[in-house]
Amino acid sequence: DAKSRFQEEAQERVGITPTYQVLKEWGPDHAKHFLVGVFLNNELIAQGEGSSKQEAELEAAKNALIIKGW
Repeated sequence: DAKSRFQEEAQERVGITPTYQVLKEWGPDHAKHFLVGVFLNNELIAQGEGSSKQEAELEAAKNALIIKGW
């Protein structure tokens, strides 16, 4: 999946393990929505949205791969 691939590429290319952070969450408890950022050190690489943290992280990783051209 994109998350594993981004982690492997980041570790191999820049020696950094990506971290994920919830930037924003909204909506009622039964229908939460999350905005997650993926970071290399303190640099925000990409963001992703989803109805779960996991889904948002996956989307962020996909976007990060595109942004980095990996």
